[in-house]
Amino acid sequence: MEDSSALDVAAATLALATTDARDPAPALGRLAETAHLLLGVTAGAALISEGAVHGVASAGPDGPCGAVPAAFGQGPGGEAARSGRPVLCADLTRERLRWLAFVAKAVTAGVTGAWALPIRSGSGTTVGALLLLGGRDTVPDLRAADLLAGATGGAIGYAAELDRIDLERRQLQDALRSRIPIEQAKGVLSAQTGLGIDDAFGLLRAHARRGGHSLSEVAAAVVDRRIGPAEFTPE
Repeated sequence: MEDSSALDVAAATLALATTDARDPAPALGRLAETAHLLLGVTAGAALISEGAVHGVASAGPDGPCGAVPAAFGQGPGGEAARSGRPVLCADLTRERLRWLAFVAKAVTAGVTGAWALPIRSGSGTTVGALLLLGGRDTVPDLRAADLLAGATGGAIGYAAELDRIDLERRQLQDALRSRIPIEQAKGVLSAQTGLGIDDAFGLLRAHARRGGHSLSEVAAAVVDRRIGPAEFTPE
């Protein structure tokens, strides 16, 4: 790789790694477009979840791009995504029986070679695949392609981790909001009945079960004085 192309790859890798991938569809589109422009081949990218490939994006001439969806079905793209391993084929005519529909479309469009690399998140989990389609005189730089795929996978994994952290934060906030009135209600009932805190909690829980209400709903009613100690009976 010449210095100029190395700089281009480095800049593209950085751009893909820092992209906002909370919505992975635009990130896949940027990966495909970057691979097409930088490597000079038709490119496609897709995600995989529970064994199903989806969200296919492509960039390049219309003819070869028409073969990209088939490549992510029973083709090299789908195989790389599902196996987590590169699938490299410089001569598709030798793989007609392996990928019938894809090879037929690819050869008709002038594509003779296909290279698929897994897209992995920062944790190493395979989240999709990058597909490259070329002609007889077009062999892509697979080292550069792997860098681009890795950068996109890292961005997707980072976004997923942010989503997980945000979900946990919201769950903790919800739990705290529901817990505060329960603790307040335990104190109110304890003061009203002369029972200990644990026994007061037992009254709350028994009342909630009998009425089919949530514990937080009953607790809020106690704190607001909408129900009094006379309505409570032990478990």
